[in-house]
Amino acid sequence: AIPANLTDGEWSSTTLGATTVYGENPSNLETYGRLYNWYAVDDARGLCPSGWHVPTDGEWMTMEIALGMSEEHANDTGWRGTDQGTQMKASPFDNPGWNGTNSFGFSGLPGGFRNFDAAYYYLGNDATWWTSSPNGSDPWMRVVVGYNDSVIRGTSGHLQGRSVRCLKDIE
Repeated sequence: AIPANLTDGEWSSTTLGATTVYGENPSNLETYGRLYNWYAVDDARGLCPSGWHVPTDGEWMTMEIALGMSEEHANDTGWRGTDQGTQMKASPFDNPGWNGTNSFGFSGLPGGFRNFDAAYYYLGNDATWWTSSPNGSDPWMRVVVGYNDSVIRGTSGHLQGRSVRCLKDIE
């Protein structure tokens, strides 16, 4: 079990895996799922169900290249690509919907994130996901936002609460 319902002080100081729901609001759980700190992602027991795993930074790049991003841009940091973020976002016709095309079937939703100071940010605008890959002392992550068509590749602190997308293992 991954600890949930941490107080703001506990969230800001834990060095163990933790999960939360945006604003601790049950309706956000149903729509956007859970947010996890990096310690939950990096736990050797595995965050995803058996037969699944948290994708690596390289696996995210493979998807972004399949969506039309150049390999050169995939290896960059910051805003990258052209419309790959829009392709990853759920469309207005999906339920729930967002402002993307969902042309790849990823169905990304803007679940926001929880900051290291325990505050919640950008529900309805930002979708953020962990990768399972560290970059030095900080892990890689991805961000897609409502006002931009591209995808951010960057690093984040361990105490951020971000979404996780599990990837089926290759048999």
